[in-house]
Amino acid sequence: MNELLRSRLAGISEILMAHFHASTRLPNATKGAERETLVRQFLERVFPAPYRFGSGAIADAEGQTTGQLDIVVEWPFFPSFPSPGTDERLYLAESVAFVVEVKSDLAKQWSQIEETTARILPLRRKWRGHVQVGPASDLSTMGATVSRIPVVAVGFKGFSSAESLRLKMTDTPGDRRPDCALVVESGAYLGWGGKISAGEEGLFAFCADGAYFMRNVLTAEPDLIAHVGAG
Repeated sequence: MNELLRSRLAGISEILMAHFHASTRLPNATKGAERETLVRQFLERVFPAPYRFGSGAIADAEGQTTGQLDIVVEWPFFPSFPSPGTDERLYLAESVAFVVEVKSDLAKQWSQIEETTARILPLRRKWRGHVQVGPASDLSTMGATVSRIPVVAVGFKGFSSAESLRLKMTDTPGDRRPDCALVVESGAYLGWGGKISAGEEGLFAFCADGAYFMRNVLTAEPDLIAHVGAG
């Protein structure tokens, strides 16, 4: 890895952990503080402006819903619906690029990750057509498709090695297993496709997978009418 990039990623990791430790010392520290740290100090600063990072619930055209989620990463070309007076939103499945669930300690709170993942994986995105970037960076025009929403688990603390994280993922049933998982403190990361990495490489791989989830669909025509039973 380029040493300047490695140094910058190490600095980012240190800043994120400093914010985390500062928030845990507050008497009213909450899960929301962890989410805000990841969004405000990292995601919104690393990824480009067209993408929105919010929180709320997701619903699909079959009537399945998730309940409240930590971070929903939204494509910039579909609608979502805010709750009056709050920042929480209701997202249609077709508008969601991926979901991030945030924990203080990924190892200790893994069962919560499983529970949330089990609510997300059954949802389906229905598109009448879309344009995507292929493995060789080629553009492909697709017809009607149905897909699911990727899930990424992030813990500030937890597994000390990528191998221990991989073993935990392997032991998790497929219908409760997130697609990717990151521990900020150690950099342990299991990414899209099962590749593991650690340290600064882990944080970089998390960014690379996030970018892939965002950009692999460049534009799409959602089957939004299906949400009201007329499509």
